[in-house]
Amino acid sequence: WPGQIPAQMIAHILYYFSDQGDLVLDPMAGGGVVADTCLAFNRRCWSFDMDDRPDTRPEIEPYFWDITNLKWPVKGKTKPDLIIFDPPYFKKQENHYDPDAISGLSKERYLEFLENFFSLAHLNAKKSTQMAFINADWRDFQNTPAKQETRVNSILINDYLRILNQSGWQETHIFQAPLSSERFKANVVSAMQKKKIIGVTSRYVIISKKK
Repeated sequence: WPGQIPAQMIAHILYYFSDQGDLVLDPMAGGGVVADTCLAFNRRCWSFDMDDRPDTRPEIEPYFWDITNLKWPVKGKTKPDLIIFDPPYFKKQENHYDPDAISGLSKERYLEFLENFFSLAHLNAKKSTQMAFINADWRDFQNTPAKQETRVNSILINDYLRILNQSGWQETHIFQAPLSSERFKANVVSAMQKKKIIGVTSRYVIISKKK
């Protein structure tokens, strides 16, 4: 699945920031790693994804986040204890996602979508709800040596923190979770080193509470 995160990362989030029986909301479920890990850790889980797979993943409900009319997928008084939000990482692997996915947005509209989602989540969360936001630095490093990179096209952690705070969330923990370096083949690493190009091999996990 495009950009699927390791189950170990979700397991650590669940262990430290939720309790057995808690309700976890996964708004962009993808391959279903959050739902699978919640089952193993005895957490209830609401999972949503734009792809409807009733035969293979019936527990993941189909839901499309319309950027022009953003609405919460759940109605009623029940609110999640923990939100695990792992959206597409801007343009990364955009060719593997649906053309209507947020990975096809411009930088400005992508950040606008995140801010609108954070605000909507804030309105639909309990006072005690926490959110784990998983993302990465996006730098326009393709074929660009490190010292020639500019800030124009990049999205960095301070951008995420700014819009989280503007949306009523306060970060409590920031983790930088390393991913396997196996996704970079030896010849690719060698070529990047020769050109002095720096890649991204980690993800941020930003834990926030409502202000």
